[in-house]
Amino acid sequence: MKWIALFFVLFLTACANNKTGYYADDSVLIRQQFAQMAQPNNPQGWQVKWSGVIAQTRNLASGTEIEVVYLPLGYNGVPQQAEQSPGRFIAVFPQLLDPVLYAKGRSITVSGATAPSREGKIGDMTYRFAVINATQHKLWPVVKEVEVRYEDPLFDDGFYFHHHRTIVPR
Repeated sequence: MKWIALFFVLFLTACANNKTGYYADDSVLIRQQFAQMAQPNNPQGWQVKWSGVIAQTRNLASGTEIEVVYLPLGYNGVPQQAEQSPGRFIAVFPQLLDPVLYAKGRSITVSGATAPSREGKIGDMTYRFAVINATQHKLWPVVKEVEVRYEDPLFDDGFYFHHHRTIVPR
């Protein structure tokens, strides 16, 4: 009887989800309204975790600034694809980050403290950027969509045109 109970406990713990490290949502990390952080008198020093797609990477003498198009944070920390974005933010890093790796279009998630917002330009238009002093970040791998076809030799009569598709990360 003890072995059955032990097996049952081990079986239940094997299904448990333990989010640790960068994917964990600590109570310190507050997901604030993004628009509030881009205002001139925004709260400073708040710990946030934001995600999005890189628009531009600039290397300066003091470190690296990455301009990011904000996208909602998914349950696993990956930016969710969306039709519209509430805006852009600048992630400030104290170290040098290679602009070839941190290229336009890559997905990134950044944790850190909010800083005073600042004005900049997107093309010729003046824009107020929210700023985050990054302490932690994750550059997500590129996911390419590949069509994978499955044809059932027993039930495919040629008149049924629905084919199964899946996304395979490479």
